[in-house]
Amino acid sequence: MKKFLAVAATVCAAIMLSAGGVGVSSAAPIPQVSTTGNDFGMFGDHSFCRGSVRVTLDAPEKTRGIVRVTVRSHGFTGEGASWKRNPKCRIKFASIYTRARAYYAYKWNTVSFGPRRGETKTWDVHTGSGLVGFTVSAYSANSPVAVPQSYGYGGYLLVS
Repeated sequence: MKKFLAVAATVCAAIMLSAGGVGVSSAAPIPQVSTTGNDFGMFGDHSFCRGSVRVTLDAPEKTRGIVRVTVRSHGFTGEGASWKRNPKCRIKFASIYTRARAYYAYKWNTVSFGPRRGETKTWDVHTGSGLVGFTVSAYSANSPVAVPQSYGYGGYLLVS
């Protein structure tokens, strides 16, 4: 009886694994430990514009060593007539990573967000595989010097 139950359990497990393993691969969340959280606020380039974003990280399908950064706006606002003429807030983001092959390597992206919630911007960062210290920070968009506005997202990732 014990052998029969063992064989039946093995057959059931094999069927479940083979049926559950069928599907199309897509972007998957990266295993991560965040030290600062995923939401943070920032200032823009004109009319005292300000807002906040949520950062999510995942791995594109069928690629190795790439982190896909998606920044989703919670909505931006500004003041005065210049904001009414141009309701877009321009922000410079830095994706910073540290690993065995790079120490504080930067990838810069300038994006614009308006008052509508849910706007997204996405970019890829080639970090390489392995354990990566990763940060996404906001910097002043209209300054010749990189002036940080907030620490932003920070964490450790396991990139495949």
